[in-house]
Amino acid sequence: MESMTQSPDSAIGNLVSAAFECLSFCAMKQDQTRIILWKCFIVNRLPLIFQKHLPGVQGSSFEYSLRRPLFTIDETALVIVNARAANEIDVMFSAPTTPYDVRHEFLKSMAQLGLIDFAASDRILGRNSGDLQNEANMEKPLDVDEMITSLLEMDSYEFETVIREFVTDLETMGCLRQGATVNVIVELITLWSAQKETYKLRLLAQEISLSTVAMNIMLLYRDPYEILQPLITCVDTWNYEDESNFQDNYTDFGLILLLICSFYYHFQLDLGDIDSLNGNSFCMRYLMSSGVAHPIESLGQERSDLLGGWIMGLFDTNGISDDMMKSCSPMDYTLLVPSIVQQSVAACNRNFMDVDTLKGGLEYFLQPFLLSSVVGALHWLAHELWTLREFDIPLQILQALIIPQFLSDEARPIHKIVLRIGGLPVYNIIQEILRNATQLPDTINFNGIMDTLTPHLQFRKEL
Repeated sequence: MESMTQSPDSAIGNLVSAAFECLSFCAMKQDQTRIILWKCFIVNRLPLIFQKHLPGVQGSSFEYSLRRPLFTIDETALVIVNARAANEIDVMFSAPTTPYDVRHEFLKSMAQLGLIDFAASDRILGRNSGDLQNEANMEKPLDVDEMITSLLEMDSYEFETVIREFVTDLETMGCLRQGATVNVIVELITLWSAQKETYKLRLLAQEISLSTVAMNIMLLYRDPYEILQPLITCVDTWNYEDESNFQDNYTDFGLILLLICSFYYHFQLDLGDIDSLNGNSFCMRYLMSSGVAHPIESLGQERSDLLGGWIMGLFDTNGISDDMMKSCSPMDYTLLVPSIVQQSVAACNRNFMDVDTLKGGLEYFLQPFLLSSVVGALHWLAHELWTLREFDIPLQILQALIIPQFLSDEARPIHKIVLRIGGLPVYNIIQEILRNATQLPDTINFNGIMDTLTPHLQFRKEL
């Protein structure tokens, strides 16, 4: 860290001042996501940085270095009034006379790590800070190995409940547990990716993908490429030939891929920094070409046959057969989805099928085992709408996929993740259509589409 090349006193003061200035700025902007992130950095990550990089600084030295930045925070700054209440922010003067706030939480973390004593809060802030050493306020450290062992021994039903609470509680954990919990999550990802324990990995992937806060906090402690590397290897080496339950295999694959996409799009990662990616990597091909429909003549005979089989299965009364799924790996299917949509729209334009048949067939994509592939469909439709003059049919497909008439309980969280990843380009093009089109199709519920997508827009442009 560049700051640690300065004197310890300057480094501590500059880091603390900069962190609180960032928190204050986010509070002034009412940016809840960044408020949570900066609060976690100040309260949980910054003390650990001091512990690691300044092992020789203790007690009174820290007190001296902390008093100036904490005591002289600009009185016009906005901070969190009660750092113990998750998601509650207020506007206040950040003067030393204010109630218990994020500064006290920061000093408590410093004390729990043994960098200062608990009474230092009164001396630094110049007032009674309450009993920070009260047993009710103390956090017990998390034993990473013990927690991993416990989670590995759980059956799938118990694990699903526990891991949901685990990810949800990540935001409110203190310095002795938050980083350790992230380490547990990353170790489970690494272990299950290597072991191809795909069902539990899928459950974990779903919970992380649903929580922007959890994803942001994970990157306070671990490198994103370190998290993604085992997942990418797992997907690139996916085992399919010996499977008998094709739908579960597709679902597992899809949710793990959605977690990769969530990190990739939310943090706008550079694929070149992922060592295992090369031209033969499925993940590389997918992330670089999501939404690209390849001409049939470029697919080759085998993939052309698969394309024809999927189109027939989607629109034939017999549906998608086990033989169809057995002959097509989830990797091949996922890459074919834009071409499936393209050929289906073309068939409708040529009057080989009507719009209701088209929508009915493509609504198969809303089944849990196929739902992750809707990201590719949304990307293709968004891209095509920029170039089309007649956009009624693509808009009807978008409407069916974005505000479906029915979703199963299993499909709902997957659908939410899909909209987080694929919703922004669709929103942008519909906004452009509404701005410039002289005549709009009355079959489209534009307000419904926009309202459904709006909560998910920040996911791809948050940080």
